[in-house]
Amino acid sequence: MTQSRNFFNPIPSRLWTVYKRTLTFEFYVTAMLLYTPGRLLRATLALILVSPLVHGAKNVTNVTPTGTTRPYDPSPFNLIGTVSAMSCNETDTDGPLAGGTITVDGMVITVPKNLLVTLPSISVAWPELFDGETPSLPLLGSVSWEATVFGNIVQGQPIAGLIYITQESTQILQGFITEIDYTTGHFFVNNEIEAVLNDPLGQYGPVYTDYPLWTVDAQNPSVTTSTGFPLCIPRNSTDADCPLTNRPVDGDGFYLTTFTFGDPATVAPGEPDPRIMAPLVVGDYITFSGIKVPGGLLTVYSLSANLGFYTAAGTKPAYISPATATYAIQVADPTVEAGETRATAFVTDPSTPVEWYAIDVDPCTGEGTERDILLVEPEPAAPIGRVVFRTSGGGAARRRELIPEKKGGGGGGGGGGVTIDASPPTREVGFRYSSGTSAGPKGLIAGQYIQPIFFFVFPELIAFGGNEVGNQFDMMPFLAMGSGPYEPGNYLSAPLDTPTTVGQLLPWPGDIVPGTTACAPLASATASA
Repeated sequence: MTQSRNFFNPIPSRLWTVYKRTLTFEFYVTAMLLYTPGRLLRATLALILVSPLVHGAKNVTNVTPTGTTRPYDPSPFNLIGTVSAMSCNETDTDGPLAGGTITVDGMVITVPKNLLVTLPSISVAWPELFDGETPSLPLLGSVSWEATVFGNIVQGQPIAGLIYITQESTQILQGFITEIDYTTGHFFVNNEIEAVLNDPLGQYGPVYTDYPLWTVDAQNPSVTTSTGFPLCIPRNSTDADCPLTNRPVDGDGFYLTTFTFGDPATVAPGEPDPRIMAPLVVGDYITFSGIKVPGGLLTVYSLSANLGFYTAAGTKPAYISPATATYAIQVADPTVEAGETRATAFVTDPSTPVEWYAIDVDPCTGEGTERDILLVEPEPAAPIGRVVFRTSGGGAARRRELIPEKKGGGGGGGGGGVTIDASPPTREVGFRYSSGTSAGPKGLIAGQYIQPIFFFVFPELIAFGGNEVGNQFDMMPFLAMGSGPYEPGNYLSAPLDTPTTVGQLLPWPGDIVPGTTACAPLASATASA
């Protein structure tokens, strides 16, 4: 069955874009700060003024300048570029956690053993990115695949510490849904783009298994309204998990774009129910990102519809959707300036405070321990449901006003000068309502959202011309110590026959190798059965 309709009336765009793209843009902006008009002008004037002096000095002294190719070691590199080649150490005894190399814009970078690569929705070990010797990057060579790599050059060898990979990393697509095929799950945007949710588990619509590495997030809603309410593509016209009755209409029969669901305790059968996903329909304006695959299809891993769906105050389930999250590395070095750990999220229940917390992981067991960073009340005025977490200034002070008796996350004095030290940084962070969680649709946990950090802020030099400071991966326990037993990130992969522990990056991307914790050998699946 197909639902279609031409729809060209403009609807205001959503308030935020996919946070992965926002952070990529932020990285570009940071990299380009040196070339702002003012600095470029000053640099140009300096060149004009100094050039005659340099030329004159050369004529007078007739001295050939000398120097070294690497005046200090290690040195950092933070780059975003096009992937041209990848290799995996197949002969390596490191097995499922083996490393290899990645070539980005001609720079060959060592991928250490134990490095987990962050993809749009999941994290995987390096070998999971290969089918034999071939990288599992659809249309590699004809479509731009890009990597963001943070690392250090150690004794002339570029070694990665963090890697993020996706296709066309700045891709953001927008438009109206003009057709939906309930049988295949394919939908068209602006009558031109044919897309399908890349959903190997069928969480948000029909099952699609062709490219599982580039999946939607099946554990945290990645197909949502602007406020985080989970959405779906109906599998048929009477799909009980995605019923059309969960999209309320106005008196003229048009689907509402703003709506508050009632208390689940009083919802009658057939009425809009917050315990069930709401269906996407023709006419919805969406912002989405995905992977182009052979045949001209776009397989979508992230989608947000310009819909303001809320849940009744203080009721469950209620939903959360992060927009941005950055984690700053703090060091006691007067020659550098540290960034700020901060985040933004949107919620369906603006009446309930939201806790942002880090997840510390035991390097041997993998067990996570929550460490509170901030508790913040959502904004009651437009944009209703936005939650802004700041660890310095007024944002940090507001946390103390909400929960002055609560410990954790550091802190300082009162007022606008409060600064919260959220160290150490973690691979993942969580967002949760202060009222707790509840069962959500299709196995989702409503009331919380767990996500990886897509942008770590490393300290920067205060004085230009000084020695660059290497990226401080030793301050990141999940890289320096490890993160426990490895479970394949691919939803369709079977458990490992021989359990293995994610340990310290090897080779270490720094000059001084941190100490590690000795972990007991893991019991095999056969032995523990």
